[in-house]
Amino acid sequence: MSFDRKALYEIAYQYYELEHTQQEIAKSLGISRSQVSRALRQAREAGIVLLKVIDPDLDCSDLARALKERFGLEDTVVIAGIDSPRLLAQSLGCAAARYLASCVREQSVVGVSWGATLREVAAALGAMKPSSLNVTVVPLLGGLGQVAADLQINELAIRVARALGGSNLYLHAPSFVDTPEAKAAIMADSNIKKVVELWQQVDVALVGVGTFRPPSTLLERGGFPDSELAELRRIGAVGDMCMRFFNINGATVETALNDRIVGVTLDELGRMKRVMAVAGGANKTEAILGALRSKAVDVMITDDAAARGVMSLA
Repeated sequence: MSFDRKALYEIAYQYYELEHTQQEIAKSLGISRSQVSRALRQAREAGIVLLKVIDPDLDCSDLARALKERFGLEDTVVIAGIDSPRLLAQSLGCAAARYLASCVREQSVVGVSWGATLREVAAALGAMKPSSLNVTVVPLLGGLGQVAADLQINELAIRVARALGGSNLYLHAPSFVDTPEAKAAIMADSNIKKVVELWQQVDVALVGVGTFRPPSTLLERGGFPDSELAELRRIGAVGDMCMRFFNINGATVETALNDRIVGVTLDELGRMKRVMAVAGGANKTEAILGALRSKAVDVMITDDAAARGVMSLA
């Protein structure tokens, strides 16, 4: 099958900018996954897509040190940025996977959130030499409705557990429900309680940072009605961790939605032994700043563009 330049652009845009998977693009266009892969290769050959190779030794240590000292963090990793959201997510995923593999110990309890960047962390872990640490991986919130399988939190927990050599628990519940009563009924279930009780024993929590500035997995696939997203913006929300929304000062925004979220709170997250936040891109500057000011984050893994933006606002 031959693709014209407009079709090549559309496929490349969906893959690199909107972060859709090849399977999702194939389904939306009624073509095969192999045809999508071929179109992406043709887009690169035609100059529609320009890839940039980043020197892994490019020194961002001064910036990392400044970020660490400014926010009293346990550690920071700052990588060289890249324009493509998908490629940036992949680079951040690799950096986070290396860091996580270095700090997880035998029989650790690892908590995981969701998102496009965490999907790349799981992929990078899977590409590394398998470990045999006998870890337990636990989801920190419920699932996301009809989003792609590789973004689903239970699937991410499976992949992280497999890579680190261990087992995972399942949180068979949506991330948010229609009423506080529905949430109360879910949280009273004995199977859900088993997961929630394990949150108190998490040694390392791996979380993403959502943003209200596109491109954003939160906006595109979080499943929230437009009216609720508009209300969150109106009351000052700039980002989220585990679907818990905060303002630029790091304070939880008070909204009725909080009583409908099936997941860990920011206070609970802050009491965990080590919280690794992974996020980057200039569009996430305010969200990362709010996350760091929440005092829930111990280790920040980001890129130089976001780090410089945060430092300029702090």
